Amino acid sequence: KDFLSDVPLENKQLGPSDPTSSANNYKIDKPREEDIHENDTTLLDINEQFASPAEYENTRFVCDETVQLWQDLNRDGSMEASDMIQEIANVANRFVGKGGDALNYWLRHNARTGYFLTNAALGTIGSGLHERLVNNKNGDNNGDGEGKAKGFIETLAQPKVVSRLFMETALSYEQDYQRIADGKYKLPYDMYTSNRQNSPFFFAQQTYKFVNEAIGTLSRRNRGTDEDKRTWISGIKSDMYPDYYQNAFHYQTDGWMSQESANVYETSTESLFLGRQDAMQRTALVPLVQFCKELSQSNQVGTTRPLRVLEVACGTGRFLTFARDNLPLDTEFTAVDLSPFYLDKARDNDKNWRSIRKKSDKANSSESSTDTMTTLKPVRAVQAKAEDLPFENEEFDAVVCMYLYHEVPRDIRAQIASEMARVTRPGGRVIFTDSLQLGDRPAQDATMGNFEKMNEPHYRDYISDFLPVHFENVGMECLAKTICSGTKTLAF
Repeated sequence: KDFLSDVPLENKQLGPSDPTSSANNYKIDKPREEDIHENDTTLLDINEQFASPAEYENTRFVCDETVQLWQDLNRDGSMEASDMIQEIANVANRFVGKGGDALNYWLRHNARTGYFLTNAALGTIGSGLHERLVNNKNGDNNGDGEGKAKGFIETLAQPKVVSRLFMETALSYEQDYQRIADGKYKLPYDMYTSNRQNSPFFFAQQTYKFVNEAIGTLSRRNRGTDEDKRTWISGIKSDMYPDYYQNAFHYQTDGWMSQESANVYETSTESLFLGRQDAMQRTALVPLVQFCKELSQSNQVGTTRPLRVLEVACGTGRFLTFARDNLPLDTEFTAVDLSPFYLDKARDNDKNWRSIRKKSDKANSSESSTDTMTTLKPVRAVQAKAEDLPFENEEFDAVVCMYLYHEVPRDIRAQIASEMARVTRPGGRVIFTDSLQLGDRPAQDATMGNFEKMNEPHYRDYISDFLPVHFENVGMECLAKTICSGTKTLAF
């Protein structure tokens, strides 16, 4: 997990021929001639004209203020730990000055960060102890795994690293709340009523699951053997599960193909990002909610039929619950994922949200919540590949895709874009959300590819891929771009 640090890849000699060199940044992979079709946007020309994917995107999309804000943050690398701490204090003072809902949001989200920080610490300590026990059992007092675990702890203990993580979290919270205050979307639904996420028992249960999973994940990461990268479906010839999917992504237990990883995934990602993962993915709500408002004002959808929304690669369905909470209650949601285990978790999250929403509506209205209970239908969950969606042409008004592209090969990315375009009606929206790429945060270009070391075999190619081209080649128009910390959203 040294991708969290500001240090380039370990055991690498940086030089002109090394793609991680800060002197020449990354070498953008040239597309092969045979991959370029006659009607495609000329990829070779794009590679010649633009130094990075971000530079290209910023000429194609209407970029809101967040794009420049995050691009400029510590751009020259001159910020010290004290500067970052001061920035955190500035954010805190602005929240306190606003008071009311703003202060409540800040306090609750800081408690959230504290919880996930505790998880991260427990997981790291647990991993270190486990490696030591294994080494002692094997008579190896200088085990490589224990050394890597110790190195990770030492990296996180560096004041500059810790300060940067907290500063990114504070700025993400501020951006998230500003969108709420501006009416772009609502307060997170788990803030306005009692629910299982407020239960100490739920917290303890998730922490226990996380620590167990973290010990296994970091052990596999420390070893990094071929066997550690396999899942129980690896090597199976299957029309359902392509070869690229048979990988233990993140060194999770069986990658995406286990209930263990599905049950702890949200806790794992939030612990990694100190609680800002929800805030980052809520960037996709801005174009989605705005599109819905435009449809309502034009009487295109909502009066004649419900809005139809598809989420591709929904994972645990966390974002889907935020989307459902912000769109009309009769909106018809469909969730697609290739993992039956994550689909099951998405259905559980959807059920939990429907329960919370019914309780909230009942508490805030003198009328019966019968209408809400009748309107809130369960999400339609479908197991399918994103590159082969089992839906009719132009079936959906809006399609959302979250954190998928960095885990698939480049040719599959193009196929997925084509499928999303096919199932979206003319005038609809495709909303893409994923990790940053080269040029989005220049200060991080030299270390961005380190995430590949968490068994992400397509990540280096992803960060250098000119993503809008996949969408433009199937007739989509670039609309808007926004960034929050390590995530960007592109609307087509």
